[in-house]
Amino acid sequence: MTGEPLAKLFATTFMYSACKVVGPAFWPEWLKDQLAALDDSEWPGLRTLGQLRRVCEYDLHVDGSTYITRARSVAVGHFLRSAHDVWLTVDDDVYVQEDVLRRVVLACRATRGGIALPYMNRDGHSMTFRKVSGPTLWLTRGGVPVARGLDGVGVPPTGDTLPLRVVDRVGFGCVALHRDLVEALAADAPKFREKALVGEVDCPALFLEGAQDGEWVGEDFYFSALAERAGRPLHVLLNAPCEHAGIAAMLDGEGQICVRDPEHARILDMSLRAKEALVSDDRQPDKSQGG
Repeated sequence: MTGEPLAKLFATTFMYSACKVVGPAFWPEWLKDQLAALDDSEWPGLRTLGQLRRVCEYDLHVDGSTYITRARSVAVGHFLRSAHDVWLTVDDDVYVQEDVLRRVVLACRATRGGIALPYMNRDGHSMTFRKVSGPTLWLTRGGVPVARGLDGVGVPPTGDTLPLRVVDRVGFGCVALHRDLVEALAADAPKFREKALVGEVDCPALFLEGAQDGEWVGEDFYFSALAERAGRPLHVLLNAPCEHAGIAAMLDGEGQICVRDPEHARILDMSLRAKEALVSDDRQPDKSQGG
C-alpha cells in the first residue's frame, strides 16, 4: 500500500540501551549524528524512523531514560501538548518497513483507537500479546467495515484493506495511538511533573507496572488493560511483519502466527506444544504472551 504522504504525526522512540552504551557525556552528539543518518543506523528503531520519513513528516521525542514506565508516561504528556492526532511509538530494537507503518497509521486514524503490531519476544519462545480475538475486521483506509474474515464472508480481494483483531494485552514495540483514546484514558489518570517541582503537573501516568491477578504485568499490558476497561480495547494489525531482536513475525489474516525464519518458527512451535502439554483439557492455553 503506497500513496501520498500522510498527515504529520508525533513519534517517539526509547533509546535507553543506546544511551547506556554510549554514555551520558557523548549521548547528545551521538544522537544528533544518528538522527542525521537514520537509514544507516545500527539501531533498528532508528531505521524504522527512517522508514517513517517515507510515510509522513513527524515531530520526534527521544528518551534515553532506563526508567521506561516513567519515560512512556512523560511521552504521553508531550503528545497531548502537541497538535497531532496520532502518536506512533517504536522501541529501539524494533524494525518495521514503510508499507506496514503506513497501514498502522491509516488504521489508527480509521478506528480513532490504538493499533499495535504483534511481534516475537527476544527468547523466540512466545509472542508479545495475549488473547487475540476474532473475527477479523476488514476496514477500508477510510474506516468503513467491508467484511469479516471468519464468518463466512471471506477475505476481501484488494490489498488496500486493513485487517484488524481485538487484542487483550499487547507489547508496545510499535504502536499507533489516536488522540481520542489517549485523552479519554488520561482524563482520570494520576498525573506528575516531568521535572521535579518545576512546571505543570501534566504527564498522565498511563504506563505503570505491578501485580494483577497474581501475575506481574509490565507497563504495556497496563495500558492495554486501561483501554479495555474503558471499552476501547486495542487492536492488532494482521499481515503486518514486525522484526524484534532480529526475529520477524506477524499474524496472518486468520490470526495465525507466522515467523519468517524456519528455525525461529520451529523453536516457537516446540514451545507452544510444551505449554499445551502442561494445560488440562478443560482449560484453553494462552498460545502467546508478553509483557
